Amino acid sequence: MITPRDFHTHTVYLKCANDTMTIPAMVAKAQELGIRQLGITDHLNTLEKLPLHEQIKADLLALENPGLDIWFGVELNFLGCDGDFAYNEQARDKMGYQFAVGGIHGTYCDTYDLKNIIDVQHRHHLATCRNPLVNVVVHPYWFGKGEFDRQDWPWFDSVRHVPEAYALELGQVAKETGTAVEINGSANLENESNPVGYVDEYVDYLAAVASTGCTFSLGSDAHDINRMRTALTALDVAERIGLTDDRVWTPKMPPLVPAKS
Repeated sequence: MITPRDFHTHTVYLKCANDTMTIPAMVAKAQELGIRQLGITDHLNTLEKLPLHEQIKADLLALENPGLDIWFGVELNFLGCDGDFAYNEQARDKMGYQFAVGGIHGTYCDTYDLKNIIDVQHRHHLATCRNPLVNVVVHPYWFGKGEFDRQDWPWFDSVRHVPEAYALELGQVAKETGTAVEINGSANLENESNPVGYVDEYVDYLAAVASTGCTFSLGSDAHDINRMRTALTALDVAERIGLTDDRVWTPKMPPLVPAKS
């Protein structure tokens, strides 16, 4: 039995999520859904945004007996193709982040070349795993449909475009580095842009990654309070590919806010 958990959520504080995503509301929704472990991971795309994360932490510390364990994390994005994250040990220690999730959030391609798009994704997935400051590589092969539409590119409508060798290499590198691969409820599993049958293909992809013995993280990637339920979709997929609780990631340090403080 896998403990219900969600280690990828966004808040209103960074204006990435909508007004429903306040800390008290998120905790109440997690309780309603039966989630026992929650991680807050709003974006840090520039170090100038660090002060906006202070209110998140303050609201977390103001919680009393939330009924679930809560960790304070951050989500990272590459600053450019083959670039760095806006993150370092100083930023981590200053803010007291307990973990980081991160990965690629665009194609970084100027022209449509499906093989090159996939190669760029794969290269950044491996780079994320090899970054010692990152614990989880987020939403492998998620794409923003708007980027494709703006450039009049064919939509990425099948994960079968990804070579099995790439799935196996991601799993192997993730296992070697101790990085978890995310099962993302909103971006990958319940994305209305994806065609019928896509989820089954994506589950097959995750099963290939899992065959290497790596660990996985569960996340809703919620930007609206009602999307937090997709953490349970991620949980269902984890069980579908045969994971057990010991192969589903949780931060090593104690929660910032324990279930009973």
